[in-house]
Amino acid sequence: MKSRLDPHMPGAALLLFLSMALLFLPWIGEILFNSKGEPREAIVAVSILESGDWILPTNYGGDIPFKPPFLAWLMSIFAIVFNGGVVSEYISRLPSVVALMAMVMGGYVWARRERGTRFALIFSFVTFMSVEVFRSGFACRLDMVLTACMVGGLYVLYGLRRPDVRFKAMRWFAAWALFSCAALTKGPVGSMLPCFAMGIYALLRGDRFFPTLGKMLGLALAALLPLAWWFYVAAQQGGQHFVDLMMEENIGRLIGTMSYDSHVQPIYYNFLTILAGMLPWTLAVLMAAFAWRRWRRSALTPAGLFSLVVAVTVILFYCIPESKRSVYLLPAYPFMAYAVASILYSGCAARQVRAFTWFMATLAVMAPLAVIALQIWPQPKIVMAPLRWWNYIVLAVPVGAGVAWMINRHSSIGHIIVIVWSMLLCYMAVIAPAVLNPRSDYRVLDRLTADPSAQVLSLEYFYNHRLFTLNYYLDDKIRTVKTIEEAGAYPAGTLLLVSERADTTGLGRYFDYEPLLPRSCDHREPIGLAIRKQDNIQQPN
Repeated sequence: MKSRLDPHMPGAALLLFLSMALLFLPWIGEILFNSKGEPREAIVAVSILESGDWILPTNYGGDIPFKPPFLAWLMSIFAIVFNGGVVSEYISRLPSVVALMAMVMGGYVWARRERGTRFALIFSFVTFMSVEVFRSGFACRLDMVLTACMVGGLYVLYGLRRPDVRFKAMRWFAAWALFSCAALTKGPVGSMLPCFAMGIYALLRGDRFFPTLGKMLGLALAALLPLAWWFYVAAQQGGQHFVDLMMEENIGRLIGTMSYDSHVQPIYYNFLTILAGMLPWTLAVLMAAFAWRRWRRSALTPAGLFSLVVAVTVILFYCIPESKRSVYLLPAYPFMAYAVASILYSGCAARQVRAFTWFMATLAVMAPLAVIALQIWPQPKIVMAPLRWWNYIVLAVPVGAGVAWMINRHSSIGHIIVIVWSMLLCYMAVIAPAVLNPRSDYRVLDRLTADPSAQVLSLEYFYNHRLFTLNYYLDDKIRTVKTIEEAGAYPAGTLLLVSERADTTGLGRYFDYEPLLPRSCDHREPIGLAIRKQDNIQQPN
């Protein structure tokens, strides 16, 4: 439904696509791995390409993946096609970026059909420029691929309800394929949750219960068939250990019977993380709330009801398990962005939106100046890498966007989109590499590769203690040992990585010890390096 406010905007889709491409594609390889999550996913793709096992590859000497393999398959394929079979930081993050861009473009097409081009642009920019969506969009994690497949399938199912829809069979197949990929990314939730949400929406629109149940349940179960095939083949390789791990990760996590605590949070955590994840648009909504009396209150459109149902269903569903993380709620964000875009588009809170634009414009001018000041006057508690000459050009972009609003002050929505986009560009190209790269364990790689023939070990002090970042940068060379005596059986020159809390009784008998990392980026604790002595100079403990 287009309104009289919707102008002719040729090239809008291309503008949206280029905005995302410029924001992400040149920079995703500039940031080193600096937490355990990204290299833990990337190393699975590395092990696929090294072993040729696309079903259940092992890394770290015997670890099997915790999740289904779709993300690792994408990374491996991208590595073969674009990078000669090498899984770099860029290649490992590329699936998330592609998934985000596809999801946003799909949302643009859906929203344009519902409410016109101008609304669709606002909705799309709000979606990918929300903090949670933005940061997940360039991370080597499965969450954005999962979200894009789920949300894309929901857009397809919504379109199937149109009376003039064509190629129904192909659209049903597209929904099945997307939900199948979602299930192959993170398990049954990838198809069951979106089909459940779509079923609720269909019932609220007056569809009959049993036909709706049959369609949605049938689609959800059919989408699990590729996952079931993978599970069967992988179980032949991994045996009972694999089955137990998959049951714990997919069922135990939901009902709270896991053998270890994983991100256990109270229910209100979900709502707090939504407020943070929707920044900076949370501020705009809070400011607009002061104009609530002028909001145009009318019956929800079908698209509005659809967005409300999906967002509420996803949020409430993830209130059930004890394990809660902000990324679990990602499928709700495009539909919450629909509500934010509706507020901005309506014009009912124009004064408050202008105030929000002034705030963000001021921040866009001050933040780059603060970064430059830290380069001139370094602070001991804020470690930053030196900036390159072109970084200062990028830092000038948000400053220019902020000043442009202060001078022009027309079209506050257009200005705020440009301001937020320029600030995110500044973060991607300048701030993130400068701040995060010094935290990466990559900085000690030279010390561990001085002798290329030396075996590298890590001493475990609890189950699943892994140094994923170092293992990735060492090309999956690290192997684990449980005791000092076990490590002592290795030849002279062997390197042993020792965490602060590990039991080091007898270490001096076999190894010379030196500090290596004051704070590992994987486990946020000191790591030491022990070097195996020659057998003829062993000393008593």
